[in-house]
This record gives sequence, structure tokens and C-alpha cells, in this order.
Amino acid sequence: MVTTTIKTALWLLWLIVFTLLLYLRGFLLTKIEIEKFSSCHDYAREDCWSKPRYKRAVLLLVDALRHDFTLYNSSVKNPEPWQNKMSVFSELRKKFPDRTRHLEFIADPPSATFLRLKGLTTGGLPTFVDLGSNFGASEITEDSWVKQLSLNKKNLVLLGDDTWMNIYSKYFYRAFPYPSFDVWDLHTVDNGVWKHLLPQMRTDDWDVIVAHFLGVDHAGHRYHVNHPALSDKLVQVDSWIREVVREVGEDTVLFVFGDHGMTTSGDHGGETVDEVTSTLFVYSGSKIGVMSAEEAQVYDPARVFQTDLVPTLTMLLGVPTPYSSLGSVIPFLFLDENSQQSRSDLQLVLQTNMNQVFRYIEAYSMVSSEFSSSEISEIKSRVEDLNKQVAELKGGYSFTLVREMMEVIRKIRDLCSQHWAQFNLPVMALSISVMILLSLSLVMVSSLSVIWWVLLPLIPAIVISYDSLSPWAGVTHFVTVLLTFATIVGVFYAAVRLQVSYLASKVGDFIKSCSENGASNIWKLMKSVEFLGYSGIVVMFFMSVGFMTNSYILVEDYVTIYFFGTLVLVNYLIKKPKTILSELTVAAVIAGTASRMSATFFGCREEQFWCTKTWWLSLEVSSCIRNYKYVGSVVVFLGTMYGMYKYQKQQGALMKTGLKFVHCTIHSIQCVLVVVYWALSSSSIKVLTEEQICWLPRAVYLLALLAVSIVFCAPSTVSLLDLGTGTPRLYGAMSCYSAPSLAVYTTLLPVCALLLQYSAAPVLALLTLQLLATSRLTEGRSVAFKVMICHVIAVQYFYATGHQAAVQQFDWNAAFVGFTSHPYHIVPICMIALRTLMSFVLVGLFLPTIILQSPPPSKTAQEVDLGDPENTAQLRFYIDRDLLSSTLHSLQHSSVALILLKCALACAACFIHRRHLMIWNIFTPRMIIEMCFAACSAVFLLFVVLLLERTDSVLRKEFSKISKEK
Repeated sequence: MVTTTIKTALWLLWLIVFTLLLYLRGFLLTKIEIEKFSSCHDYAREDCWSKPRYKRAVLLLVDALRHDFTLYNSSVKNPEPWQNKMSVFSELRKKFPDRTRHLEFIADPPSATFLRLKGLTTGGLPTFVDLGSNFGASEITEDSWVKQLSLNKKNLVLLGDDTWMNIYSKYFYRAFPYPSFDVWDLHTVDNGVWKHLLPQMRTDDWDVIVAHFLGVDHAGHRYHVNHPALSDKLVQVDSWIREVVREVGEDTVLFVFGDHGMTTSGDHGGETVDEVTSTLFVYSGSKIGVMSAEEAQVYDPARVFQTDLVPTLTMLLGVPTPYSSLGSVIPFLFLDENSQQSRSDLQLVLQTNMNQVFRYIEAYSMVSSEFSSSEISEIKSRVEDLNKQVAELKGGYSFTLVREMMEVIRKIRDLCSQHWAQFNLPVMALSISVMILLSLSLVMVSSLSVIWWVLLPLIPAIVISYDSLSPWAGVTHFVTVLLTFATIVGVFYAAVRLQVSYLASKVGDFIKSCSENGASNIWKLMKSVEFLGYSGIVVMFFMSVGFMTNSYILVEDYVTIYFFGTLVLVNYLIKKPKTILSELTVAAVIAGTASRMSATFFGCREEQFWCTKTWWLSLEVSSCIRNYKYVGSVVVFLGTMYGMYKYQKQQGALMKTGLKFVHCTIHSIQCVLVVVYWALSSSSIKVLTEEQICWLPRAVYLLALLAVSIVFCAPSTVSLLDLGTGTPRLYGAMSCYSAPSLAVYTTLLPVCALLLQYSAAPVLALLTLQLLATSRLTEGRSVAFKVMICHVIAVQYFYATGHQAAVQQFDWNAAFVGFTSHPYHIVPICMIALRTLMSFVLVGLFLPTIILQSPPPSKTAQEVDLGDPENTAQLRFYIDRDLLSSTLHSLQHSSVALILLKCALACAACFIHRRHLMIWNIFTPRMIIEMCFAACSAVFLLFVVLLLERTDSVLRKEFSKISKEK
């Protein structure tokens, strides 16, 4: 039977999901995909769309090839490790100035690999919502030059990254794909590409070859731009390009380019200059025509957009340009030694390019209201005028017309970029308002009928689902806002009014007392328990309001340490320990020390120019220091696991077979497997194969699932024994409710240690110490205060586990701890999610220990007198069922109110700064991370509630059975 507590947890989870999805619906930029295909019959041309300039093309895609990696400057005396490693481009420019060009190649953010491949093949612009497709890319349904080559009987050969096979599986004449997701593998893909590249070029049955190298990108991800491994990769690619150039014939054009750049740390995904600036090198088998100075300024630019490669490639090969392409041809490649004729051909190519781009934007405006009729009419008028002027030339050439046609293409591209960056402001404002109102209301409402939790999100959801009907958009938004606020007011009005009246009377009494007693009354308040609650609220307020500034987001990792220290200090002063060496003082020192030491494991983001990794996390250390780190990590890890066993034993939680088996047997085996895996995976001596080593983490994962199942099936810790005195003695009662969730917490420690690797695993010991000390410090405090301080710890250890609120900081390596490949994406997604959110997972599992913490009984943990109310410990929740329900109710309301308030202000920050320079690089990732925190907290809050309810049910059945036996 599902209890009211579980129902409430489910409705609260639904409420969080609804409000977050509602905001994302208005914030994440999207565009409609038009699944139409270009055809040679679209324009009346003798040679399809254009006269072919080349018969063949070779595309060398060097993943993450930043532009400055390819520049050579002999005057630099002390170059960076990545500088001057690729001199091939400089040498070819000097040797063949009439055949080569070297340009900056600008990507449209976000700079994730899948989005770049999509832009490089379709010619379209990405939106932020497409970023999720970077993980487990699916087939692209839009028109692309890959599909056009296949439709026009051109043979395309693929070498390298298997992402191409996922998105264009049916269109390759031959393919030699290699797995791309293992970023620790620097050589398999590149060596495979090089093995086949020259032999394929020497055959005569291909038209286009795509060779996608990944070594440079993987070296950046695994190390950083200044690491020797990246330098070696650049030198290797340089030598391969030299070999390829020798094989390029007169009827062939070679493109060498990157899909994006990389930051100093070797990551990408954002919109910084280093991330979006790649390189494009063109080597033509035949000479490029000479241009006048005026023409060179227009036809030979220093930088081009990546989308420009799409129409350029298709027009050079004489096949149709993809229907949805917004790129402009790169003009100089269409000029040859037949100067006048090639200029007339270029004019015809640009006219076709302009008509194709306008055709797309006109078709898009028919299915979307994003473009106004005046904008489309203005562009249409200009396109028709330019077509008329070209027709009047009767095959002649006009530089002015060519320049104007290029301007029209750029204007359409800019217009699309501008409109696809439009936000649905009413929906965003509505969701933020709902989150804030619900957060404040949850704090004030003590009970609420479940039916209202269903109706509250359902009413506006039904109306909002129809806001895509543009004529009614304004009406539906108005009705939605009206219904939502009316529902909230109707549900919460009475309770909120009562609470506001109570608070107003308290404030009035305090002001009156201060006027009579002066400063002494203020000092009295500061030493009261109420002041502790106020201090927690102030800390949460600053943590939330800080989202409004990019400066706070950049230093949030260190600020959370001070927030935690503030709460501990205020709590300590209010409790007034009797002696300096009291247990409370020791707990405060341990908590503060662990909090400060966690900064040792903080990661660095690109914008933190002052940040450097500590020596403990540094990869560039001697083997001797590495061995010391290994030994230290093993000792700390085993000490943590043993400490949790002793803690549970001291609490009397291991009296029953279930939890005892989990702690004594399963955890012991997990520890051995983790230590052995660390040794084998980090050793240069390979005792086992990689596949054999992978079975060690897999065993840890399976044992964790087994342990959780045992805990859920047999969560009881109590045993009732009569030693002949006539008085029953209860064993294992002190932590009978919190022990099961603490057993699950301990079970996940080895799993988290595997994902962190041995160098960062000691942070788990600091987290455990800090949580244990906090549970002692917060005895007797309100549930709301305990929830707030736990949230601060969770945020702090998100950073202490090496993360930052940035797209580039995701640890993709976690997906391959125990696996070399994944046939399905659910497993790597779960592993990366656990790696990213492990602090919230662990704190959530530890929460019952802190929330249900009670002062230790006067007798031992193993012996509790059932008839003595002072010695019942957590059995008081069994004796008083309403106490457990009210505690869980307060836990859920406090947690969800905090979650919604922080999400609301994170969303408000993006709403306010939606046109800020750092919106996609700083504000949006922090908002997305906060939403992930909320979702993770809500899910594990539900898990904890289910486990507590299960524990309560088992306890009641056991005591009922004991009563019947008596």
C-alpha cells in the first residue's frame, strides 16, 4: 500500500520536473527541420547546379585542430609545446602560392563534435537543444552533401570516427570506421585512418574521401594543450599531410580542416574564441586564378564560416547544395586560369547559391512564425531584383552584382542566427514565477491534498501545449498565467495568510521588545535557535542570488567552503559547549578541517586564470610520487570503509544477517577489487589484458546492486532478546531507521572510488568525515536547517570531485571504467551521471542519518530498554508514527522548497542575462547543472522516503510478530 508520504514525494518530484521542463521549453533554442532535398531539376542548368571545377575531393578532418596550432613562426625563440609543430602549411603556401590558401575556420557554438559534423554536412546552424545529441548521435534526417553525393552516383569513402556511421550509415561506398568515444586512446583511430588513406587514394573508384583523425582531440581531453602527447600528435599529422599532398592530382582538391578548437585545458563545447576557431587549408590540384586587389578583398577572405564549406564542396563537384544550407561559396576556388569565363561561372554559382538559401528561408517561414512577412518580403524583393540584373547581363560578369549576392546570403544567415536565438519570454517568466511562489508556499504550508499537486501543474500544462498556434500565442500565455496564479492563490491562500500573520506578529513583538530593551535584546536573538534558522536562510539566499553574477559562478567552489564554515560557527556558538575539548568542539574542528582540505581536489575552469591543480592531482609526477599517492589513497579508502563498518557496529546496526552480510562480506570484496583494479590499471606492467581488467569494476557494480537489493529486502537492524530478567532487551535500535540508507551509502563508496580513480578517491573520506561531524553538530536542530547545511556540503563536494559548472568539465572517461565499448547508451549515461552528481547522491543517502539523529542513549547501542522512553533512540519514530510522518513531511517540503528557489534564481539569471556575452559559457551551464542537482536530489529523496517507509513497514511487522508470540 502506497502511503501518503510516498504519494507526496511522487507529486513533489512531478512538480519539480514540470517546472524545470516548462522553463527549458521557453529557454532552449530550437528550430524546425525541413526534410526536403535538393535536386538537379531545381534549376535549369546544363551541368546540374554548376559546372564541376574538380572531379575529386579529399577531406582531412583533424578533430580539434585549433587555428594557431597550424601557424609557423620561426621568430619565436621559446615556443609553447604546441607551437611550430605543423610547418607543412607554411611551406606549402610558400612553394605553391597559386594553389593554396590558409584560413580561419569559424564554428557556430556549441562546439561539440556531433553538432559540428551536422553543420559541416548540412550547412545549417545548430541550436543549444541539439547539444544532447552529441552523446549517442542518431541519424541526421536533413539534406546534406553526404546524401547528395549518393543521390548523384558519387562514391564516398569514409575513414576514421564511427560517428559518421551513426549519422549517415547508408551513404558510404566504402567505410573503415573506428570507435571514437574512448578519449584515452590516442592512436587506434589515427593509425587505422593512415593505414587505409593512401591505398584508397591510389584507387580510381572514388569521388570523395573523408578521413577523420581523432588523436589531437583525444590528447587534449586526456591531457592538455601543453602536454608532449599533443605535440607528438601534431607532428604526426603534419607528416601525414605531406604524404597526402604528393598524391593529389590536377583534378582533385584537398581540404584540411578542424571541426572546432580547444581550450587550454584541452576541452571544448562552449563558445570561447579558442573553442570555435579552427583552421581550413585548401590545396588545389590546379592553379587558382589571379584576382585584382578589389576582388581579393571579397573573394579571398581571411576567415570563413564552417557552413561555407558545404555549398563550396557541392558546387565544385557539380552536385546540388543541401536544401537547408545557409553557407556561402568560397569564391576564390571557382577562379582558374581562364579568367573571364571562370568569373562568369562564379557569378552563376553565387546566383544559384543565393536562390537556394532564399528558397530555404522562404520554405521555413511557411511552417514557422519566427520570421515576419516584412523581412521575407524585403529579401524576396532584393533577390528578384538581383536575378533580373543577372539575366540582363546575358552571360556577362559584374563584380558589383557578385558582391551584392554575397551580401544577401550573409544577411539571410545573420537573420536566421538572430531569430533562432529568440527566447519564449512569457513561458520563461511564467515558470520562474511558479517556482518562486511554490517554493515560498511549501515553506508555509503544513499539509496539502494530493489532488491539488496534480491540478497545479496540469492546468497550465494543458493550455501551454497549444501556444504553438501563433494567432493565439498571446491569448494562451495570458490565460496560462492567469490560471496558474489563480490556482496557486486558491490552494495556498489560507495557509500562507495564517503564516504571514504569525510572522508579522513575531516581527512586531521583536520591534517592540527592542525599543524597550535596546541592544541586549538583539544579542539575545543572535544567541537563540531562531537566529540559526535565519543564518541558514541568509546563506541559501546568497548562494541563489549569486547566480546573477558571472564572478560568483567562477568562484563558487571556494565560496561554498566559507558558507559551510559560517553555518558551523553560528551553530557552535549557539550550542555553547561547556569545555574547549568537548565532543561538540571536536566535531566542529573535524567538519571545518575536512571542508578546507576538500579544496585540494578542486578542478580548474578556463576562466579561472589564477587556478592551478594541486600536486596531488597533477599527472606529471615521478613514478615514486605516483606510488606514494597510490599507497596513500588505498590506506585512506580502506580506512574509510572500515570506519563506516565500525560506526554501524557501534550503533548496533549489524545485529541482523542482512546488513551484517552487506558490511562484512560484500564491502570487503568490493574493497579488494577496487584496490587491485587501481594497481593494474595504473601499472606500466600489463599482467592482464584490458578486457580482463574490466571485469574487476564490473564485479564491483554487480556487488553494489546485490547489496542494495539485500538492504531493501531486509532493512531491519533490531533484535528483541529476553535474558531471563523478565525485561525485554532491544538490540540495534539506535539507528534502526537510518542504518539501511547508510549501508547503501557505504556500498556506493567503492563505485564512486572507481569512477574518481585513486588520485581523487581520498575526497570520499573527507566527505564522510564532514557528514559524520555535521550529524553530531546538528543534533536537535530543525529539519530545514539540516537540509540547508547538507545542500551546502553537496554543492561543495560537486566541486571537490573535480567538476566545474562548464560543458567542457564533464568527465567522459567515467563511461569506460570497466568497459571498452558500449552497445547501448544507458550504461555510460548512468555512469557519467553518477560521476558528475555523486556528491548529491551520497549526501542524499546520508540525509536520514542527519535528519533522524538523536542524542545517544544512556545505555549501550546494543542494549536498549524498550520500556524506557529516554533510551529508545530512533525507535521513537516507531512508537510515534506521526513523528516519522511529520519529519519526512518537513524533509520533503524543505528540500523541494530549497530546490525550487535555487532553480528559480538560476533560471532568472539566464532570463536576465540572455543577451550577455557569457550566457552560453557561464550562466547556461550553471543553470543546467543546478537543474541536474534538483533532479538528482528529488530522485534520491524519493528513494530515501521509499527506504524509510520500507524499514518502518518491516519493523512494524516484526514487532507485531513478537507481540503475537508473547
